[in-house]
Amino acid sequence: MAPITRSSVHGRPTESESISRHESSYPAEENNGEDDQDMAEDYDEESAEEGATFPPLPLYCFRHSHTLCPPYNLDCQRSKMLISTAGLQSPYQYSAQDILRPLQDTADRVSRQAEEFAKQLDKFNINRETTDQSLWEDALVLLERFSTIAHARQQKTAVDDFDGQLDKIQLENDLWILARNLLACKSPETVNNAQIAQESRLGDLHRYSGNTELWASFLDSDAVAQEYECILSWLQDRAAETSEPIEDLLHTLTEKSERGDGVWSAGPIYTQAAIKQQKRTRVWSKPLDPSAPGLKRTHARPSDNKSLVAQLDPDSRTRESAVLQDQDEFHEQAVWQTCWEMLRRGRTAAEIQSWWAERKEVWRYEALRCCGPKASEMAESPWLRILNLATNQEWVDRCKALAHNTAIADRYQKAVYGILCGDGEASRQASEVIDDHLFALFNALLIERYQHYIQAYQKKLVEPSAVAYRPDSDAHDHIRQYVAKVQSAQANKIESHLPHKMIELAMVSRDFDAFFLSMGRAAAHVAHATGQGYEMMNPSTAESNEISQLNAQDHDSARMVVHLQLILQALGFLDSVYAENEYEMENNIVSYINFLQSIGRFQLIPLYASRLSDKRAQHVLGSILIKVKESKERDTIVKLMKKEDLNLPEIIMGVFSLANIDDLQKLRNKDLPTPPRITTPGGTAKFAVRRVKPQLMTGNVSEAVENAVRSVEWCRYVDAESWGGAAWCVSSLYKIFLFKGDFVALRQLLDRVSLSEISLAAVGMNLNFADGDPPIENGGDEDEDMDEDRVQPMSPSRKRRDPLADHPLTRSGTDRETLAFKSLIWRQLEQLATAIDTLDIFQEAADNLEANRSNPSLLRTYKRDLKKALDDVRTAIAPLLDNDFLSQPQDNSDEYQLRVIRNHYIPECILAYNSVLWFAGHFVSRAWLVECMELAQRVAEVPMLTNAFVEGKRMKELVRAFAVDSEALLQANEQSGPKAKKMKTEKGNSDIWKVSWKEQGPIDLEALD
Repeated sequence: MAPITRSSVHGRPTESESISRHESSYPAEENNGEDDQDMAEDYDEESAEEGATFPPLPLYCFRHSHTLCPPYNLDCQRSKMLISTAGLQSPYQYSAQDILRPLQDTADRVSRQAEEFAKQLDKFNINRETTDQSLWEDALVLLERFSTIAHARQQKTAVDDFDGQLDKIQLENDLWILARNLLACKSPETVNNAQIAQESRLGDLHRYSGNTELWASFLDSDAVAQEYECILSWLQDRAAETSEPIEDLLHTLTEKSERGDGVWSAGPIYTQAAIKQQKRTRVWSKPLDPSAPGLKRTHARPSDNKSLVAQLDPDSRTRESAVLQDQDEFHEQAVWQTCWEMLRRGRTAAEIQSWWAERKEVWRYEALRCCGPKASEMAESPWLRILNLATNQEWVDRCKALAHNTAIADRYQKAVYGILCGDGEASRQASEVIDDHLFALFNALLIERYQHYIQAYQKKLVEPSAVAYRPDSDAHDHIRQYVAKVQSAQANKIESHLPHKMIELAMVSRDFDAFFLSMGRAAAHVAHATGQGYEMMNPSTAESNEISQLNAQDHDSARMVVHLQLILQALGFLDSVYAENEYEMENNIVSYINFLQSIGRFQLIPLYASRLSDKRAQHVLGSILIKVKESKERDTIVKLMKKEDLNLPEIIMGVFSLANIDDLQKLRNKDLPTPPRITTPGGTAKFAVRRVKPQLMTGNVSEAVENAVRSVEWCRYVDAESWGGAAWCVSSLYKIFLFKGDFVALRQLLDRVSLSEISLAAVGMNLNFADGDPPIENGGDEDEDMDEDRVQPMSPSRKRRDPLADHPLTRSGTDRETLAFKSLIWRQLEQLATAIDTLDIFQEAADNLEANRSNPSLLRTYKRDLKKALDDVRTAIAPLLDNDFLSQPQDNSDEYQLRVIRNHYIPECILAYNSVLWFAGHFVSRAWLVECMELAQRVAEVPMLTNAFVEGKRMKELVRAFAVDSEALLQANEQSGPKAKKMKTEKGNSDIWKVSWKEQGPIDLEALD
């Protein structure tokens, strides 16, 4: 079905004639003539590789409230057939790929089609006024390309494909053409031209103007008539393409008429034979007289003894109140049904004349063209029957009388008369499907408007000054009522439930507001009933009809709905319904976005999300992007989101908020849970120090944790202006994991979302160093590093900064210092997590060393690992000993949260670090026991550390730990011998700690409390 704007007086224009006279601003493509033909066939290699596979989605039955499983056993019948032919091939020889290939092909086709639609939509620039003709021209081009994609799919679909699929694709192709033609009738140029014609065209007519000129003037002056004519043409073309041949349709009646094959002489031949028999019997050379005595007794039909007609003019049965022979009755029924089918399929005048001339009944052609002038220029037009009404009003009146004549029993005959005169009630008698009803309706409306124009023309002939024409208002309300009635009729229930049929009815009735609103509500019902995409849509409280819900579940219908809605929205058709029901209207777009997500086409989602309101786009993308795992795919999506001018920082914030909404709500609650401890008590006496719990940060990662960590991985895509929000997200997640005591999650966050890597990717600076200086590499030699008795000092406390005058996260500026301050809490929480991680690693090394003390071959290796772990622990613990650590909150809520974390985890880490030093003093070098005393001094000197132990009520444990350290140090013996190394510290000789000790039994630790 070729796209058209409206039929010309010479018939339907060609595709080239349908293109607008204005140059389209739609982006030109190379080889445009070939691209439209191969649009759905040619794909780049990357797109082909990205074709995703997916199982059929379950279909939810709203009538019985249960879910129907996908038809995974479609090949069962084929398997049974193969088993029955065991001699040919065993079904077990088929591989899994052979069995799943049909599903794979379907998935690839759906994926490619979605990409093609998105590709064309992306070229459609909507940033223009609705009065801009170029916007309308581009919309028409877009609809034509959608039709081309559907046509390419139709060409690839096998004729013997499963039931209804080919018809469904055909209807989609035709609907895109219908949408294109209807929009052409509503374009600013068409409306403007019609308004100009209303002022001038009627005045150009005169009493000698022909019917063709009158018809063209009428169409030019009435944009609504153009719309009706467009719909009629579409319905006729649909019937011509999808209906079975007339000969096949009438096969049963033809057999009953007993004409035989190849007999082209038509007419009531059996009744004619009976009449001739009567004339021969009565020896009459003149026509048979119906009133002749005894004629009714002898000239009767054998089957029911009813009187036969005596003469064979077309209206003899009505005039004589008689009948034809049974065979002729069946032939007459076939003739009138043929006439109906010719009109219904839009046969041209030339085609109709050829048909009846071949059957020697040309008079029927004369009737179908309303007995007006032949008008050779309209021979290829289906509208000759309408334009001839202008000069044959008597024929109109006669057809109306015949259409309601009770003596005529054949419904097709009445329907033909109704079509010819524009009587909708009579023409509906032959209507069987919904399209037949629409044809009868719009035929009547078009003839009604034409007759109104004829009246204006006749008035102008009397009053030459009446040159302006004012068309009647449109009949959209009447059309909508009629469509609703037809759709709800029991006879049309099955057809109205077919995919795309609801879209067709919305188009012809222009009831777009109600249609899209109903589909939006149905999308929410389906999402919550099936559990697919429900997190992106609130449950609709409004009623949703069953037909809308069925269409919402059909992916092809959903695709058509969203693209048609986006085009009509751009053209201003949906302004009012968007103003009142924006959320429900956007449900249609969100539903399609969810479908793209289900087939793995994440790259297409930003395009459709950009058509949503800002808040809705952030919510939807936040729900979807959390599922994107591959960094390459994330890079592509971010690039596309920037291209669509989406608010990337807000979207990333939405990703984080939606993934952690429950935990964030708990975090705002001041009644925070008490975090678990990372240490466990050791033995008694010599081994009374606390130890880190075994495998503290080892275990399986739950899906919730994976989503939470993945949500902050998107922070690498923010810019410097939005860095504060990213820092808040990551620091909040650290707090969540610390309060929950989920150390496995903490390890994941530490490994995958480090401040160094994320800040480098986002702002191009490593913000792990607040002052902007990287750590200084140790310049000492290797031997000095391996000196067991040498103890390197901890990093001194950095100078405390003055508090910021404004909130760190809202402070303007993108310099390094400002960004570093915004990252302060993140950096310090990351340091805390790093300290816990290194303590866990050291404990694992210590356990391995202690377990293999008697194995010299492994002892050296484990001891080397222990030294490395010891160095890492000391480096990681150093920031925690700073008086400012976790002591610079950004707001009141932050202050409370940090105080809880500090008072719990600082004592835990200090006690665990003390056990590390204690263990190193026993298994590496006694010099580390001196470091225990230095740690005690540090805790006493730094107020933050002291307060943490006091407020955390851990001072008793601290005293016990240092008491054990003191005992261990006092019990240590002096190294002796020529190779003895002297204990050294940076603060001088450790002679102060050289005290003689004589063990007198276990120390009373309780007495030290």
